[in-house]
Amino acid sequence: MRKASREIISPTSGASFYMAHFKAPVLCHGDYWHFHPEFEIVYVPHGRGKRFIGHKASRYTGGDLVLLGPNILHNTFNFGFESPAAGYEEYVIQFKREQIETMTERFPEFAGIAKLLDGAGTGIAITGKAKHRIGALIKKMHHLPPFPRLMQLFSVLREMSLTPDTQDLKARESLPLSAVHSGRIQQVYQIIQTRYQDDVSTRQIAGDLAMTESSFCRFFKQATGKTLKQSLTEVRIQKACLLLTGSDLPIATVASHAGFNNVSLFNRAFKTLTKSTPQQYRRSLQVNLVV
Repeated sequence: MRKASREIISPTSGASFYMAHFKAPVLCHGDYWHFHPEFEIVYVPHGRGKRFIGHKASRYTGGDLVLLGPNILHNTFNFGFESPAAGYEEYVIQFKREQIETMTERFPEFAGIAKLLDGAGTGIAITGKAKHRIGALIKKMHHLPPFPRLMQLFSVLREMSLTPDTQDLKARESLPLSAVHSGRIQQVYQIIQTRYQDDVSTRQIAGDLAMTESSFCRFFKQATGKTLKQSLTEVRIQKACLLLTGSDLPIATVASHAGFNNVSLFNRAFKTLTKSTPQQYRRSLQVNLVV
């Protein structure tokens, strides 16, 4: 199981946002947990599989189309692909919040798109016929030069904002990063990802950052809106979700591997974050759930 990385997005020359098309056997990553401050649209034209987003895993069939808000921890979509791997392909679009916010401030026509992006903070899946109707716009978009491609992005977002065929993926921001604190928060995040199985304390991490324990607690809560314990628990549950979906390990073993030394505590924390027990969560992904 890999630790998560903050992905650096670099648009191509002459473009304000990033777009790419990946197709088997040439794929970007497999089993790569990451996050970034950009919004992301992922379109998988066909096939079925699991998406691993935040502390949740969910199924899709007949292809997939999702919009993820900033800093949502997620794995690559080809990692959870269950149809023949040779048939996998995806289109990826990544753009910055402030780029769209600038447009919404100046042009009221963008109000619907602004509302869409506000709702994407927990992730949105486009379902039904709209999935491939909008997907067709994305496929055409890839072959366009920079300016028409930008106009097409606005069309894609507008169509997403108008369709009622959506599902809230109920993911959470992993660790929201402020511009002021991003360096230190990234360091804390890497520590949590590396040592989530250990008894990590605020005193230990404060020492790693050359801070007093009290100043670290204030800094971390101010920067993320969470305590270290809450963030550590979320990472542990996310690791447990991956084990529950990717192995047949007993629940007690999953709890131990995820950093919990008490199964009852694990069960309570798991239900608080996922609204289901570990057993229910595992069973729900063993049936063919159509999103």
